[in-house]
Amino acid sequence: MNYRELNGMSIADGFAKFHKENPHIYKAFETQALQAIQKGRKKISSKLIINWIRWNEYLKSSDQNFKINDAYQAYYSRLFVSKYPEHSDVFNFRKLRN
Repeated sequence: MNYRELNGMSIADGFAKFHKENPHIYKAFETQALQAIQKGRKKISSKLIINWIRWNEYLKSSDQNFKINDAYQAYYSRLFVSKYPEHSDVFNFRKLRN
């Protein structure tokens, strides 16, 4: 089954809903990306950042069902670059799946 069959919506719509309900996740993503850039990193992995957020949320969250879908990683990096176009080269982008 694909994302749409499992969730009844596209990945983009799922991300938009998740982002609206969990704005602190993007803020954490943004903070980690900017820290990496400030430390001189030329390439950043959105997967690495998302996994760091997962671990930290796991440690502090009382929500035992908290999850970040892997499909959202590409959307977080694109959201970051839309806000910081001067850093558009730090992530490698592929065609989005919907």
